[in-house]
Formats: sequence, structure tokens, C-alpha cells
Amino acid sequence: MKLPFRYTRSQLEVFRFAFCLLSPVAVMYYIGIDTDKKLNVPGFWPDPETLNKIPKEPYEIKAELARMKKERLEKRVRLEKKIAEEYNVDIEAEKARIREQMKREQVQE
Repeated sequence: MKLPFRYTRSQLEVFRFAFCLLSPVAVMYYIGIDTDKKLNVPGFWPDPETLNKIPKEPYEIKAELARMKKERLEKRVRLEKKIAEEYNVDIEAEKARIREQMKREQVQE
């Protein structure tokens, strides 16, 4: 296929330079317009109401610490109950045995 016009080498280099320079600019321009519509992913960002809110006031900090301690205690009681049921272990006796063992180790040192 023969073109009706003829390109010189310098014209080809100018075209390549312009293409390499303007194609990224054109892509950025295309994507930059209406990015909310083109790149919108529903549910990507979490709802602000569900985010962790760091307590700043002293009473909020105390309330949060009390809540965390309560959760930790509930989890511990639940785990102790599960261990007692599944493995037939007396938790209080086991705690006493461990305490005595630790006392013996401290005396030996």
C-alpha cells in the first residue's frame, strides 16, 4: 500500500515524539474528567459511622477501658467454660497448681 504523500525521517521522529508526549497526557485528561463516575467502586470506602472513633475526653477513655476489660473478662470466662466442658479440666485447681509451681521456681532461684 502506497501512501499519496511521503514522510521524511525527521517528520516521523517529530510524530513519534508528539505521540509519546501527548498520549499519556490524553489518558490522564480522559481519566481526570468525571473520575467519580468512571472509577467509582461502591462500598470501597467504609461508612464513617462504622469507623473506630478514638476517645479524647477522660470520661470517654475510662468508659472505653471499662468496655474493653468487660469484653476481655467475658471472653476469658467463655474460654474457661469451654475448656472445662471439652477437656474436663478444673480451672481453679489448675490455677492453684501453676501458682505453686511458680512459687517453687522462685524459691529455687
